[in-house]
Amino acid sequence: MKKNVLKTAFLNFKISAAHLLTFVLLSLTLISCTKKTEETSVTESKPAALTETAQATPANPPANFKHATAEVNGIKMHYVIGGKGDPLVLVHGFGQNWYMWNRLLPELSKHFTVIAPDLRGVGESDKPESGYDKKTMASDIHELVNQLGYKNINLAGHDIGLMVAYAYAAQYGDGVKKIALMDALLPGVEPVWSNVKASAWWFGFFGWPASGDIVKGKEKEFLTNFWPVVGHVKDPFTAEETTEFIRAYAVEGGTTAAFKWFGAFDQDGKDNVIFMKKKLKMPLLAMGGEYFAAAFLKDHSKLVAENVSESKIAGSGHWLVQENTAQVQKDLLAFFLAK
Repeated sequence: MKKNVLKTAFLNFKISAAHLLTFVLLSLTLISCTKKTEETSVTESKPAALTETAQATPANPPANFKHATAEVNGIKMHYVIGGKGDPLVLVHGFGQNWYMWNRLLPELSKHFTVIAPDLRGVGESDKPESGYDKKTMASDIHELVNQLGYKNINLAGHDIGLMVAYAYAAQYGDGVKKIALMDALLPGVEPVWSNVKASAWWFGFFGWPASGDIVKGKEKEFLTNFWPVVGHVKDPFTAEETTEFIRAYAVEGGTTAAFKWFGAFDQDGKDNVIFMKKKLKMPLLAMGGEYFAAAFLKDHSKLVAENVSESKIAGSGHWLVQENTAQVQKDLLAFFLAK
């Protein structure tokens, strides 16, 4: 990958000094708040805003979907399921939960039985101490798929979900018909990984063991300040989406567990170096936003897969589904429905 391509991909991040300053100031504020809390009597009640968020009712999917849970790998995994036809599993990323797919579910469910889980560590899924490497998280989903009685699935993953989807296909490739990797990259797969890791400063903060405790109780401030850093369209989330995403991370242990997805990157890199020795053979769609992964995701995917096609989402930053819903839906359907 040429250096100038990578520089173009991250130009919008490097010139976002104001966002970075905002986040640093927020972190310092949170640290200060944490210290003040430690000095306060243990009988003091939680802040009202946090209590209201933590107790909010989980969002509901479209009418033809339902909430469900399953015991997989010793944990409870929450998911929504609906539709008819071949199974299509949708794996969300950081800063969102299963609800990131809600806009797409009505149309996708006309063609597929759609399964959208909450990854371990967020929302209504369990938040164990370990198991946040993507190889293990993929096995969670594989066990769920088996319990639902499916042997072959279509698979799409965004952000952290891209990493989990790849780990699924690398381990259980015979059971994956097609896979879509959406706007992220794979730990350990060079040369792109090191370049991105050096530019994406949040990787370090999120992977820092203390980060979960710093952010706990301030999920709204944290997420609403972070989302624009990697987005392009102003205010792409609806009020309902914003509320649900904040709620999913404000549940007990949510931020601490979700940050462990980033803390596992070193192990993920080691696993991926082994996985990529055997390239994926099923059709793979590399879907990247114009202002982020479109600059590199196709070539990056060709390092791990033999049959790669591309979708560049016009006018979009990282939050593809919300920033250009129409094109994402169109391109996903064209890919998964093609014979």
